[in-house]
Amino acid sequence: MSADLRTRKRLDRLRQQADALLDLTQAINRNVPDDELFGHYQRILNALGVGKLALFCRDFGDGTWACSVEWGYPTKLPRLDDADAALGGKAHGIVAGDTEVEFDLAIPVEHEQEVIAYVVMGDREEGRGMSPSIRHVRFITTLTNVLVVALRNRELTAERIRTAGIERELELAGEMQSMLLPRVLPEDDHRSFSARYRPHHHVGGDYYDAVRLADGRMAIAIADVSGKGMPAAFLMSNFQAHLHAHLERGEVDLENLVRSLNQRVFSSARGERFITFFFALHDPARGAIDYVNCGHNPPLFVPDKGPGMFLGAGCPGLGMLDALPVVGVGTLDARPGSTLVCFTDGLVEQENEAGQDFGEHRLQRLVESDRKAGAEAMNAAIIVEWERHRGTADPADDTALLTTRFS
Repeated sequence: MSADLRTRKRLDRLRQQADALLDLTQAINRNVPDDELFGHYQRILNALGVGKLALFCRDFGDGTWACSVEWGYPTKLPRLDDADAALGGKAHGIVAGDTEVEFDLAIPVEHEQEVIAYVVMGDREEGRGMSPSIRHVRFITTLTNVLVVALRNRELTAERIRTAGIERELELAGEMQSMLLPRVLPEDDHRSFSARYRPHHHVGGDYYDAVRLADGRMAIAIADVSGKGMPAAFLMSNFQAHLHAHLERGEVDLENLVRSLNQRVFSSARGERFITFFFALHDPARGAIDYVNCGHNPPLFVPDKGPGMFLGAGCPGLGMLDALPVVGVGTLDARPGSTLVCFTDGLVEQENEAGQDFGEHRLQRLVESDRKAGAEAMNAAIIVEWERHRGTADPADDTALLTTRFS
């Protein structure tokens, strides 16, 4: 073969490779689906005479290596747990079921100094000269790098968009949730309040409230919605609006209120979410509290004298059932000097570095030992003890604390 002919063939091959790279790059820029890109890739290499090739791409979710595209092998190639061990060793073979599939060459594809894929190839045929996959190995490596890096960048971009969307959703839900909490609690001669709220990350599902009724009674509430994000925030917002609408009517019957709230939550959430809820009515004329607990962490009531008690009487969480079979209403004396501590699970379930939770008994001992303290001083003491217990452990969940001191 003359030098001129060899030069022309080499130029034709380079031109063909350049056109192939341009074709693949344009497909990437058009953002065609992954399957179509792999189809472009296979057609380009088939045109060069590559009759056998497999491309293993790393799954960054579980760390395994999936065979994204393959042709020319006698059996389907398996997902690899460790591509470096399977392809980077001296043995040129992949075990697929009962078959060992041989290959000549496995080339790692790197991106930012990290191997993200392997192109497996080699189909020497005796008496027919050099394999096309070996002859074009440099171009195949370049083409594969362009494809795999583009796919990885596409994946990273999609992940960043998803993450940014989730972060923004959580921020918006957090803003919505914070608007549900009262800025000022309605203290008077019969009751003083103190509240603390610490969201976990951007958004929580906790809610507390105190509303003075026209007849002089005080409604005290705390709730926690299952789940996070905008759906949970919307459900709690709807719940708060429905609760306030009932309270504005004046006459409040606890059982009817709870049944109505349950129907609203079940209808809105379709059984996919629920709300735990504690609700109490303090009547200063009677010196008593009527309450119902709907699956919530039992609040702690500490009288002016004697041991405290946790208030658990009530019914299941709201929205768990389409209709509540029984609603239990509890009543207790609330003389001056009594204290009611309402909280969500983030308080008592908080663990320390040793895995021990804060617990209800620790809370009860603390409140009983300092029962003459005002609501603000009591909350401050609880939070100090809670932080001391938590130490360096991360907060486990949202934490809401509403303390009422009766006078």
